[in-house]
Amino acid sequence: MNQQFLIYGKIIIDSIQLRSDNMRRSTLGGGGPQAAFGMRLWHDSVALLTRSGTDLEPVHEQTLRRLGLDLDGWARYSDLPTPRSLIEYDQHERMRDHGIVTGRNDWFRLLGRPITLSERHRQAAGIHLITEFADEPIVDTAFELRRHGALLSLEPIFDDHSCPDRGALLSLASRVDLVTPDWPAASTLAAAAEPANVLRFWAALGPRAVAIRRGVHGSYVWDADHRQAWHIPALPVQAIDPTGAGNAYGGGWCVGWHHTHDARIAGCYGTVAAALMVSQEGMPDLDDTTRQRAAELLDLALAQTIMIVTSEEGRV
Repeated sequence: MNQQFLIYGKIIIDSIQLRSDNMRRSTLGGGGPQAAFGMRLWHDSVALLTRSGTDLEPVHEQTLRRLGLDLDGWARYSDLPTPRSLIEYDQHERMRDHGIVTGRNDWFRLLGRPITLSERHRQAAGIHLITEFADEPIVDTAFELRRHGALLSLEPIFDDHSCPDRGALLSLASRVDLVTPDWPAASTLAAAAEPANVLRFWAALGPRAVAIRRGVHGSYVWDADHRQAWHIPALPVQAIDPTGAGNAYGGGWCVGWHHTHDARIAGCYGTVAAALMVSQEGMPDLDDTTRQRAAELLDLALAQTIMIVTSEEGRV
């Protein structure tokens, strides 16, 4: 049986103001679906662990099912709404200050509801967590899976408006196998602006591999096995909608590391997933054309990687 990977992330229904001035309303979003796409691009068996209300439109569920996901870990509650958000980007593709528009009480009540793992989930080869809460119950579950051999990957959300305890989340990042923060938070917490120094800070926490996502600037990666850092530039695709690119990267990064144990290659897996995500509005299809395009983009991503000299010896 093909080993399964797990994605834990939220389902959020987005209204997105695109740079074209078009407004995309009622779009399936949240870190969970986009990360699941990034992982499914490179692996056949992926389960999504998430929660929502029962108020999703049929097209939203159809989108998830078209990805070929195991949805047994999707908990739906009739007494709570699915979170909604309003997203607008500036000229640098940074999200403006809108975010979640769902009531805070409903948001936290939903996050407090349980998710039940199946027996197959508990035999997973790896789990990728997307969270701003270091004390979520799923964190304990993830470490239980890790004790049984699963890879534990963290995509920490250090958002000023939603992250209640940056210190606790940073401590959590020191206990996982893989960590992939975004650039603004990674740079701020490291008190550094040079990619080499930012990577050095995150590597010193103790994970086996680090990938720092920086949008149109690409990503910076490092792993303890090779002790070499790399810059992976963003791929030259037309960016239509940047929403979910970082999450797609995280899913691809996690499964790419498990398959290769090489941060450079794993980062290219993530880069390809992000490129496909931004190249269209909404979720890309996982058909033969998409997979062929992914294979071509992977070759290009690998060809354009740049070694980062991080010390006199060229090591972190």
